[in-house]
Amino acid sequence: MWVDLVSELGGAQYSLLEVCTRLSAHGVEVVAAVPRGPLFDRLSTSGITVFPVSPVRAAKHGWSLFSTAAKLMRAPSTVCQIIHAVKPDIIHANSLPAFLASRKTFSHIPLVWHVRDMRLPVLLARDAAKKASRIIAASEAIDEYLVEILSPRILGRIRVVRNGIDPERAAAVSRADARQRFGLPADCPVIGMVAHLIPWKKHDAFIMAATEIRRQRPDAHFVAVGRDLFNEHSRWISQLEKMVAAAGLEEQFHWIRDCDDAAQILRAFDLLIHPAKGEPFGRVICEAMAAAIPVIAAESAGPASIIESGESGVLVRDGDPLRMAGEALALLADPARAAALAAAGRARVLGRFTVDTVCAQLAKEYRALIAATAAGHDDDE
Repeated sequence: MWVDLVSELGGAQYSLLEVCTRLSAHGVEVVAAVPRGPLFDRLSTSGITVFPVSPVRAAKHGWSLFSTAAKLMRAPSTVCQIIHAVKPDIIHANSLPAFLASRKTFSHIPLVWHVRDMRLPVLLARDAAKKASRIIAASEAIDEYLVEILSPRILGRIRVVRNGIDPERAAAVSRADARQRFGLPADCPVIGMVAHLIPWKKHDAFIMAATEIRRQRPDAHFVAVGRDLFNEHSRWISQLEKMVAAAGLEEQFHWIRDCDDAAQILRAFDLLIHPAKGEPFGRVICEAMAAAIPVIAAESAGPASIIESGESGVLVRDGDPLRMAGEALALLADPARAAALAAAGRARVLGRFTVDTVCAQLAKEYRALIAATAAGHDDDE
């Protein structure tokens, strides 16, 4: 049974959705407990049995125990009721809040904590780790982060299971159809960024890079895909819009906030720029690479484990906007190199970052945990 306490579709929820809809092919029957909303609806439409729970998430200025404690105290009773009715063999919590809501359950049921973040409240994370039967790190960067903050006695429970995607979804969309659907010019260079409107994603760096690119390529257009998922950053978004206006980019900068599925627009791009620093993984990077779109990303954390710089994409130290602009201009001027990076990027995703690989690894971990539970001992090896 997978548990998540977020109703909207962010990267973690898309990963949950893709895995849950494919685990049956690996001999795993899935049910889910999530709040009503887009995630609930998508799971239900896919034929998965879904139980409603109340939404709980971190406060907008980091973790606030005062603002979330009440909801987290109520959530376990609902989750426990569902577990009592379903009697699952495994409980898989898709986040720290989901884990905290699930941990006061039945001691004989293995509890998996899927870690997708690198901004955890350390004391809560350490306490959660003690109670986890298995900790799944969604990237090598997250694994390194957990090694830094958790007790050495816990580290044997960690497994790295890289996030994976369906590589054919974005590739199936044509460039012409994607541009027409989203009102983008058919014959101009289009450079995109896909990320929810959150300050740490560094949309300001994307706008600075766009400003520099336009100086040499006045025909280029720029697309920022994403929205303020929880309506928390209106002032910051207003500042971004003023940056675009001040740079004289209004006619060539497109805000697309009604696209909840990156696969539908990625093929419209000539390049993807991903300037976020401290990105735990970078799901959209894999999606763009699978769609054969060259990627330029900040050299940090997750992206550095996905891209082999100069071979399957380009990494830029510190996510410097001017250097990102320079790399973008170089690729626009050299279509053969851009095509080679795109082909190598797609091959890398097919070899390392598919959802079927994730499902196979998780199914293996589930079976090991069930066997260890039946034998009456912990499986930390």
